[in-house]
Amino acid sequence: MDYISKIYKQKKSEIKEHIFKIIDNVDLDTLENNKCEELFKTFNSLQGVYIVDEEYKQVSPVYLKNNIDKSRLNTEINSLKDNINIDNNGKYISNLYLNSQDGNPTITASKKINDNQLLTLNFNLSKLLEDLKYINNRTFFNMMTKFIYASIGYSLSLFSFILILYSLYNFAYHSYLGDIAIFQLIFKSTIALTLGLAVFDLAKNLLEHEVVYKEHFSESHGSNKLLEKFLISIIIALSIEALMTVFKIALTDYKDILFAVYLIVAVSIMIIALSLFNKNNKNAT
Repeated sequence: MDYISKIYKQKKSEIKEHIFKIIDNVDLDTLENNKCEELFKTFNSLQGVYIVDEEYKQVSPVYLKNNIDKSRLNTEINSLKDNINIDNNGKYISNLYLNSQDGNPTITASKKINDNQLLTLNFNLSKLLEDLKYINNRTFFNMMTKFIYASIGYSLSLFSFILILYSLYNFAYHSYLGDIAIFQLIFKSTIALTLGLAVFDLAKNLLEHEVVYKEHFSESHGSNKLLEKFLISIIIALSIEALMTVFKIALTDYKDILFAVYLIVAVSIMIIALSLFNKNNKNAT
């Protein structure tokens, strides 16, 4: 979304001129179905059209592409009242904001009509910039990318759930049989649980940054945060494994303690690497 915001700021005056050049050629002193249909055919990015009076109360339904919404008739539109700044030509175009209904980047254009009323149009900014050729049409690519990431993320979540169930089942089953020493059983179950935790954390962060909240992250910020959180998950999992290994060796043969030391050293190196990674990211920003 940072990229879209940057393009919009650079091209705002040209976008404003384009929108109002078309609106000025359409008689919109009153809103009627045929006039709105003409607008929707002209603007593929148009989301809704309505009129407010001088007190910013909505005096017409919201004309949508395939529907008419009358739910906010005679309601004061606070977002307009608090932010609108009409220029000398009786026109206004807003800064970018996120639509409260669908979360998409949106802008509002308003024009004075009938002396004391405002014709108001809401546009999906991504589609508008695509229509004006300021950005490439990436809809299909984005959908495919989200689908692949979602498939991998939910599959990883399923695998982590299976690991957790296996760990609990294995512990309960062998505890009932009594064929494995309790400490060894706890050790094996903990390994499966920590692996399940690491896999689930990877799935959660992947879904958050690439599927659910992708539009709210810049590319670099999202990638860095994803890597950082995944490394933290791995460090936690390995730290637990190192602790369990130390306990296991302490009860069996101290000759193998060197393997636990190697694991602890590896975790320490990962912590140092993560610290340096975070430090470089902060310096870069």
